[in-house]
Amino acid sequence: MKPVLKLSLGALFATHLLAGCGGGSDAVEPEPDPPSKFTKSGTWSFVLPGAGQSLCYDFETGTESAACTGNSWDLKVTSGGRSATLFTNSGSSGGGGGGSFGGPFEHTWADLSTWNEGTVDPAGGALPDRVFLADSASGVFSGDNGIASSAFEYGLGGASDHLLYPSYRTFLITTDSSVASADGTPEAPVYALQVIGYYGGAGGAASGYPKVRWVDRADTATVREETYNASAGWVYVDLATGAETTEAGTWHIAFNRYTIKLNGGTSGSGAVAGFVGRTPAAYYDGEGKAIPAVLMAAQPEATLADLAATDLAKPATAGGWVKDSLSSALAPAYRGTYPNALDYGWYKYYPTPAAAQLDGLPAVAHLLGAQPTRAGLVRSGEGNGYTRFHLQSITYGDPLSATSPQTWVIGYDNQPATAQ
Repeated sequence: MKPVLKLSLGALFATHLLAGCGGGSDAVEPEPDPPSKFTKSGTWSFVLPGAGQSLCYDFETGTESAACTGNSWDLKVTSGGRSATLFTNSGSSGGGGGGSFGGPFEHTWADLSTWNEGTVDPAGGALPDRVFLADSASGVFSGDNGIASSAFEYGLGGASDHLLYPSYRTFLITTDSSVASADGTPEAPVYALQVIGYYGGAGGAASGYPKVRWVDRADTATVREETYNASAGWVYVDLATGAETTEAGTWHIAFNRYTIKLNGGTSGSGAVAGFVGRTPAAYYDGEGKAIPAVLMAAQPEATLADLAATDLAKPATAGGWVKDSLSSALAPAYRGTYPNALDYGWYKYYPTPAAAQLDGLPAVAHLLGAQPTRAGLVRSGEGNGYTRFHLQSITYGDPLSATSPQTWVIGYDNQPATAQ
C-alpha cells in the first residue's frame, strides 16, 4: 500500500492578522467577496480502460489524452482493472509542474467550493508553493516527516527555518534485488550511500544540489563523493562510476531536488532496491524523531565510518529489499478492514455483497461506489493554474456485474492560468 501522506495541512496555513475597528457608531458595510478565479466548470466522463492503462485530462482545455506526455495535462487516472489510482503531472508521475494540496481525506467538495482561488484558503490565508506536493517515488528514501523524506529533515530551526538538513542515514543499495545468498547478502554489487548536503551552485547556497558519498561494499576503502545539480529536473547517476547518465542509460539512483528514486519497481526497468542500514542514534530519539539541535550541528565527518561498518542492518531475504512504488497525495492508503467496505478516499470498495448492500448498492461483491463529497485541489501541469475536483459517480454497464465496464464522471472547477 502506498504510504499515507504525513504532511500536516494546518501547520502550513498562514495565520490571519485581525485588526480591530475603533470608535464611531456608524455601521460599516462589509466589502464584497472578490470574484472567483475558478471561472471554468465541467465534467470529465470516461470509461475505465484496461489494467495498466492510463488516461490523462487537461482541465483548462477540457481535453483527454491517452499519451500522457508533456506538461499539457493535469490529472492522470491509471487503471488497476477493477479500480483506479489518481496522479498529478509532477515528479515521478509526469514531467510537468503540477502537484496536489492534500487529497480526498483532507478536503470536502463543500469546503473547496467556498474558495475563490487556488492559492488562498479563506480560513487560513495564502498557501505557500510547497504545499502542492509533487508525486514521488515511494521507497527507501521516503519518510514520515513533513516532506516525506528519510534522507532530509525540514525546518528544524522552527517556523522561520525553511532549510533542509541531511539525516545522515546510511542506505544500502543493491543493483539486483532478485537474488540473495543463503544469509541474505545479495550476490550482486551493493553500495552504501549517505546524503550529506543539499545546497550548492555558484554561491554555494542554492537549493537542489544534493551531495552524496558512497562506497562499493566490496571496496570500502574507496569513498566517492559528488554534488549533483538536480535543481531543474531528474539527474540519473551510475554509482559504479559516479557519472551522470540518462534515463535510457545505465543508472542506479536519480535525484530531483530533494526527491530520490532507484532504478527498479515503478521507477525504472532495473532491479535496484534499497534498505536503511543505519539511522544515527545520536541524531534521533527513541521514536525515530530528529533531535533538532543535534542534527543541525552535525558534521559529515561524524558518520563517515558508517559506510564501511560491518554491523549495518540488512535484509534477511531478497524480498526484504525496498523497491520503488509511486506515491501521490491523490492516492492515499485505504482505510477500513475486511470484510467491511474499504475507503480509498475517492471511492469505497465493497469486498462482499453484504458490505455493498449496507451502503445501498446491489448485493454484489467487488463493486466500487463513488464518494462525491470528497475533493482534491491540484496545480496544473504547466504549473500556473489550479483545479478543484471530485469524483461524482461510478456506474457499471451491468449494475449486477463488478466486471462490466465502468464509467467514471469527475466534476471540476478550473482556475485558468489567465486568472492568476
